[in-house]
Amino acid sequence: MLFFPLVICAQQIHSEDTTSSQHAEAHLIASFVKSFDHGLSLTMEEEIRSYPACRSHTTIGLAYAPLKYLSFSAAYVMKLYGDQGWNDVNKFLRHRVNVDVTGQVSLGQWKLSLRERLMMDARADEIDVREKNKVDLVLRSRLQAQYTIPNTPISIVGKFELFNTLNAPVDYINSLPNSLVASLPKKYGEYINELRPELGVQWKVDKHNALTLAYRYNYKYSRNIDVQESGSVALEHEYEHKHVILLTYKFGW
Repeated sequence: MLFFPLVICAQQIHSEDTTSSQHAEAHLIASFVKSFDHGLSLTMEEEIRSYPACRSHTTIGLAYAPLKYLSFSAAYVMKLYGDQGWNDVNKFLRHRVNVDVTGQVSLGQWKLSLRERLMMDARADEIDVREKNKVDLVLRSRLQAQYTIPNTPISIVGKFELFNTLNAPVDYINSLPNSLVASLPKKYGEYINELRPELGVQWKVDKHNALTLAYRYNYKYSRNIDVQESGSVALEHEYEHKHVILLTYKFGW
């Protein structure tokens, strides 16, 4: 379901291309967490990303942990895209909502967790709905392992996250009269579009403060559709490889 070749038929799909890019970027993150009674907590976070132009993610979220090994959370994220200019708010501003369910268990010096996140990204700019969605739905699955070195404030943190589309814009391209050979899929559908392995070191400065330095390899696959005025389609498979350095400061009580 990840990579489908498509055969040109009836001159409607007039081109199919593949592009690949590789670059590095840095993320600076500051996070504040306030815990309350009855398993409730409030999170506020600011993240600055360096590529291709400065972008920011401002997050406010609320979490509820009814049990020590289970928690639920919801968050709103305001995203600003510096590479879109600042003249049209519909272009540089986008909105995201996350809904999470996380299970975790502690085993000695180890802490293991599995998080499932429903991510909803909304945009307000003018788009062709045959090519893109007004609201993208993605399921993000993250496995995390943290090992605390005995008698030290240092922890090693490893993560692996997988993104799966839930509403890829395929209705128009699937409606075209394609005649694919029997050995190939006849329709496009949902696909895994991002993989994120990450490894970092966390230093718990004191009871309220922590610093984390991490490296993340970000593999992303996008299927881009360009519908021409004639109704024909240009299909592009885009592969992106990112090397990301993350520096995170967390304050909480």
